[in-house]
Amino acid sequence: MHRSTLICAGLAALLLGGCAAPLRALTGKEPKRPIHIELEAVGGSRVSGALDVTAVPGGVRIQGLITGLIPGSLHGVHIHERGDCTAPNSGSAGGHFNPRGRDHGDPAALVHHAGDIANQFADAQGNIHMDVTETGLSLDSGLSDDVLGRSLMVLAGQDDYTTQPDGGGGAAIACGVILKGK
Repeated sequence: MHRSTLICAGLAALLLGGCAAPLRALTGKEPKRPIHIELEAVGGSRVSGALDVTAVPGGVRIQGLITGLIPGSLHGVHIHERGDCTAPNSGSAGGHFNPRGRDHGDPAALVHHAGDIANQFADAQGNIHMDVTETGLSLDSGLSDDVLGRSLMVLAGQDDYTTQPDGGGGAAIACGVILKGK
């Protein structure tokens, strides 16, 4: 009985160790660390946030908390082409990130900007607990779909997914740059 318990414990440790194998063992590459984004208020809003962008197979995952919104409100969120939030209205960030030259649209549809992200809902406390995976994007890859060095923007209203080229979500209320070392 004691011997079988040891064998089972050894097998369990081996299996658990295999499940937790580092990415480098699977791909030969070191896993990339998440890139942290600090969202800052734009245009007199009180919206701020902290998000992490992580490379995942086939895309990027964006997770974190955005605060200071009107409870129960919907907000457009987009990745923009330039990592510059310095203009008072964040116009320095440029248009939506669109390396494929497509029309703006619903990110669940085939045709949309690479930077189009689904509308995000603010809960009863005015917080967005964001956790989205965007396919077709990369992080710190050097490829044309790379979001490193771009900005992420939260809009005052929801994206209607049809208005060209920006979705009609209104003014920017928060902006942050996707940079290493933050």
